[in-house]
Amino acid sequence: MIFEYPYKPVFEDFNKNAELTINAIVKILENSGSGHSDMAGDNIFEMHNRSNAWLLTEWQIEVQDYPKYGDEVKAETWSEGLSSPLVANRNFLLYKNGEVCAKGATRWILIDMATGRPTKIDPAHLDRYENDPRTVFDEKRLSRIPVPETWTAEAKLPVRFSDIDINDHVHNLNYLEYAREVLPRKEAEIMHFKKLRIAYKNALREGDTAVVRYAFIEDSHVVFIYDAEDHLCCQLQFA
Repeated sequence: MIFEYPYKPVFEDFNKNAELTINAIVKILENSGSGHSDMAGDNIFEMHNRSNAWLLTEWQIEVQDYPKYGDEVKAETWSEGLSSPLVANRNFLLYKNGEVCAKGATRWILIDMATGRPTKIDPAHLDRYENDPRTVFDEKRLSRIPVPETWTAEAKLPVRFSDIDINDHVHNLNYLEYAREVLPRKEAEIMHFKKLRIAYKNALREGDTAVVRYAFIEDSHVVFIYDAEDHLCCQLQFA
C-alpha cells in the first residue's frame, strides 16, 4: 500500500534561496513513514510498551529538483518488505507540484528492548503495511560511504538535552545539524545537495560529546561522527 502524506512547508524548512533544505526533505520523508506506521497500527508510542522496537539504520536520498517556497509538496511511501530476516526496507517519493522531485530509501531493524540486539522480523508484522516490492533505486544494496584517510576539519559538540528523542538518544535528524558545523560554509548555508547517504552505527546520548570530522573525497563531502571514546556513531555523505 502506498501512503500519501501532503505537507505544508514552514519557514524553517527553507534556505536563503527559498528552497527546501536537504534536512527538510529528510524530515518530510521521515514523517510520512511515521504516518504510514500509525495507519498500520504500529506507531512508535505503542511499540514502547512492547518487547521490540524499530531502529533506523540507513538513508539514501537523491534530489532531482528542490521545491521552492509556495510549491505544493507531497510525499508517498511504502514498505518494500524484508531484504533479510533482520532487515526491512521502506521507499519514498517526494512530489513538487505533482511531479516527482526526489526519491529515497531506508533500512530498518527490529531491536529486542531487553538485550539491545537485533531480532528476527516476523513477516506477519509487516503484512499490516501491505508491502509493495517496487523500489526507487536499481541497486539491491544501498551504496557504501567512502572512508577518508585523513580529515580536514573537526568540531566537538556537547550533546544537548534538546537533541534527545523519546528513545533517549540523539534523534536521527540532529546528526545532519551536527554535520553542518564542519561542512564548508557555502554548502552549510544552503544545504543544496543532489545526493545524501546516512548510516547510523551507535547512538549518542545526553552527556556525550559528538566529535564531528569532515573530508572531501570522491567528489563528495563526507562527515563521520564519533563519541568522545572514538566510537563511530554516524556516517554521512553529501554530493
